[in-house]
Amino acid sequence: MKKLIVMISLGLFCSLCTLVGETEEVRFQIQADSQIHQEAELKNQIYAVYSELTAGVDADSRPVIIAQNISAFEIADDIDAEYRSNTVIIIQGDGKGSLIHGSFDAFSCGRPVKPKSWLAEIFGKR
Repeated sequence: MKKLIVMISLGLFCSLCTLVGETEEVRFQIQADSQIHQEAELKNQIYAVYSELTAGVDADSRPVIIAQNISAFEIADDIDAEYRSNTVIIIQGDGKGSLIHGSFDAFSCGRPVKPKSWLAEIFGKR
């Protein structure tokens, strides 16, 4: 019985440690105007603002920087921006057009790829 209690306690402790240690990524949601159909361009401009604001900032501080500078996302007169629950919400015009959402961290395909060879790992060459 003691072993069962110790195992359950250890399991709960490990699950809490992994939950507390994760940093939530900043997400975006774009509600486009029903008359303007330039969602891809708007998405790229919003990502450029995000990249500029968070350049050199660690992942834990990004939500604070974004929340303090939410007005930087209002790149045109017909765009309203707000920050709620780790999400940048962009409303363009009437906001009744298409809805685009995702994560800023998973937005770009331009992340560097490190080539990995299992054969080199076996022989200890890097």
